[in-house]
Amino acid sequence: MTWTLLFALFFLAGVGLILYRPLARATAIPIYWEIGVGALLVVSFAVHLSATYVQPALMEEEIAKRPCGFSSPQGRCYHLQTAVCETAWKGAEEQCRAEIRGLLKERPSALVGPILNRCRAQKMDQVLHYNRANTETGYCKAYFDFIDRRN
Repeated sequence: MTWTLLFALFFLAGVGLILYRPLARATAIPIYWEIGVGALLVVSFAVHLSATYVQPALMEEEIAKRPCGFSSPQGRCYHLQTAVCETAWKGAEEQCRAEIRGLLKERPSALVGPILNRCRAQKMDQVLHYNRANTETGYCKAYFDFIDRRN
């Protein structure tokens, strides 16, 4: 919090330098130096706010959406510990990559990311089918319908 206050003072000083140009009036320096320093102080405040408040929230949201994160379908629709879920997800990757190799030989420029993720989800569900939870919610119903359908 003290760093935020310090950078808020930098912001106010930068705005003051840009608007009033007290150093240019007191000395003979060009006003562009003062405007440049003021802009640098304002930008440093913006960078501090971004690094302190915005980026941690975005990183937390990104981690939650990863496979087996608490906002992912695997985290919301299965009763699993995170370590078990991640092991099952990574174990399914080897099998799915082997299945997709044939597709890549036929079409080398094919986008395989969505196909790979769906295959992983299907393989994981085959192993952990009895750990399904929240099968009555719309989100999980849609997810299970999606992975139960064949390509």
